[in-house]
Amino acid sequence: MNSQTPAIQADLIILGGGCAGLSLATRLAIEAPSLHVLIVEPRLTYEEDRTWCGWRVQSHLFEDCAVAEWPQWRVVASSRTIQRGSDAYPYEMIRSDLFYAKALAAIARSSTCSMLQGVSAETCTILEANVEVALSDGSTAVAPWVIDTRPQHRTLRSPWLWQHFLGFLLEFEPTESAFHHVPTLMDFQPEGACVAQFMYVLPIREREFLCEWTQFSRMECMPLELEANLLNWLNRHALPGWKLKRKESGSLPMAVAPASTQGRVIQAGTRGGSMRASSGYAFHAIQRWSESCAASLRTTGVPTAPERSRLLEVMDTLFLQVLQQRSCSAASLFGALFQNCPSDSLVRFLAGLPRTADLWPVVRSLPWTRFLRAGPAAAYNWGRR
Repeated sequence: MNSQTPAIQADLIILGGGCAGLSLATRLAIEAPSLHVLIVEPRLTYEEDRTWCGWRVQSHLFEDCAVAEWPQWRVVASSRTIQRGSDAYPYEMIRSDLFYAKALAAIARSSTCSMLQGVSAETCTILEANVEVALSDGSTAVAPWVIDTRPQHRTLRSPWLWQHFLGFLLEFEPTESAFHHVPTLMDFQPEGACVAQFMYVLPIREREFLCEWTQFSRMECMPLELEANLLNWLNRHALPGWKLKRKESGSLPMAVAPASTQGRVIQAGTRGGSMRASSGYAFHAIQRWSESCAASLRTTGVPTAPERSRLLEVMDTLFLQVLQQRSCSAASLFGALFQNCPSDSLVRFLAGLPRTADLWPVVRSLPWTRFLRAGPAAAYNWGRR
């Protein structure tokens, strides 16, 4: 950087313009117009690259970006179909292009929020009252606080798993009825070398479906393997004549996020613990965090990290420990949970907002003797996360 070039000054720097970074920036652009916010994002353009799904237990800022919602859902496990539902908590699908458009429009309208695109953060140096961020274009940005939402490479050890998925957005001919009209959250397939494999099928419109092949695995996965499995399943179950509109894929760490100190650089999003280790759900937890963080910045000037529940993290660690026992199967565990637990209690638990009264129905729905035996190992693994 040229010594004559002044550092970019801000009240808050957000590293990463993904789901977490844009969710917070949008709230601040709307609710805290006096706060100078800088978002640093390596990508130059945004496109429809994914969908976010989950139960809407609480209202959130991006409800108008939902393209579908369902009061019922089903799981297919061990040749039985379990269909459940909730009138209070619909399962919804958020389309990323609508999310990006709303967030970027709010930022563009703001006179105090700005984005640096095509630039990445290289180092963060914590000073006495500020954080200095060195950027890849040679410039420097300075602010009292930094929110770091960037993807984080992790090496996973037992009992943590990778969730790999590949999805096809398909359109069928007008005369064809492709799949069930109720979303299939899990249709378990033979496990093979994986801990679990299942199909995830969402009926978005009458002739449009999102079909994803998902694997829980101890190892990283080859994309070609996922695509071969998905195509094989479609050849066996889908009517011919479908049209591929879009692909989406990803690998999520099914792991409790490492413990971190808050300091002046606050981790958020997946790296801050917003993603549920046992399921991969993150979008709605990120919305809750962005709301509370924006409120804290408005009232105190200090951002907050995502709220984390030790109880839920221990329960997720225990669940993943049991899931990998040789005599156990994901189909039997998830099947028992969806079959035996009351729907609203199950939804609140999976969404990360259980009431105290919800925990016993969850525990009672599962083979508790297995969990008791796995308890010591799970406690050890949670402690060394």
